[in-house]
Amino acid sequence: MKKLLTALALSLSIVGTATADDKVKIGFSNRTLNGAFFNGLTEYMKIHSKDAGYKLITTDARADLNKQLADVEDMLSQGIDYLVFNPQDPIAGIKIAEMAARANVPSIALDSDIALTAPVITRIQANNAANNLMVGEYAVEQFGKEPINLVLISGNQGNLVGEARRNNFMVGVLNTQIRQYNQSNLNVITQVWGNWDQQGGLKAMEDALVAHGDKINAVYSEMDDMALGAIRALKATGKLQNIKVYAHDGYKFGLDSIKKGELQATASNNPNSLTKLTIDTIKEHKAGKRDFPDYIYIKPLLITKDNVESVYDPESLY
Repeated sequence: MKKLLTALALSLSIVGTATADDKVKIGFSNRTLNGAFFNGLTEYMKIHSKDAGYKLITTDARADLNKQLADVEDMLSQGIDYLVFNPQDPIAGIKIAEMAARANVPSIALDSDIALTAPVITRIQANNAANNLMVGEYAVEQFGKEPINLVLISGNQGNLVGEARRNNFMVGVLNTQIRQYNQSNLNVITQVWGNWDQQGGLKAMEDALVAHGDKINAVYSEMDDMALGAIRALKATGKLQNIKVYAHDGYKFGLDSIKKGELQATASNNPNSLTKLTIDTIKEHKAGKRDFPDYIYIKPLLITKDNVESVYDPESLY
């Protein structure tokens, strides 16, 4: 009997260990943690991975392509089952996806875009086209026939998501002007680069004001945090009352700015929704699904003074 109990205990111990070892292990390579949005992605990935019973390894590439490649190589060597990555740029994205494919690790591109040739399960994003078309339409609602003399504050050169955001904002403006007034009246005064954070947006707006001064009556920023920096620069120079600011992301402090009347409109790029959709997609893939579309989007949402109170969540991490 004693031998039987010992054998049974050993058997239970082995089964328990196997269950722990068999837990799905995900590697998440974030391009940076310099900014509230990117921090939100990492923190919500932790929450939703834990809720699913998955292990999670996270890394911060610190906006360095070579570090991100080294981070991914290290995670692959640790035997991860899935790789989720927010690529520093499109070139890094392709290299990372190919590295994962060679290691037979399925991968998902989260937030930042990569080429359709990249071997990933899918790309999970906000619907940058639909969102920014709506922001552009809203700008025309505010300006009417008045010319829009625009400063573009972009994140970094070559970023496909930033390109999609600004291009669709401008298309939204032009299409709405033509549809409503049979003419277009959009003038891009300059494009400046804010490096995806508030301090960068502040510096970019200061540079635009020095170079172009009173010509500007509108600003479009590819993310809310840069827009908040631009608003700081405009307030410091007393120009905010004459310049309307638009952005994208749905950052909690951006929504505060909408409530104050400083930021006119933004659109949702919620890291909570993005990461939950990512974990749900991994669950489906693990269960055997393989026919995923090239892109999976969270629901488009324009946020203005009319609906900001219903969207705002004071408990949000972003």
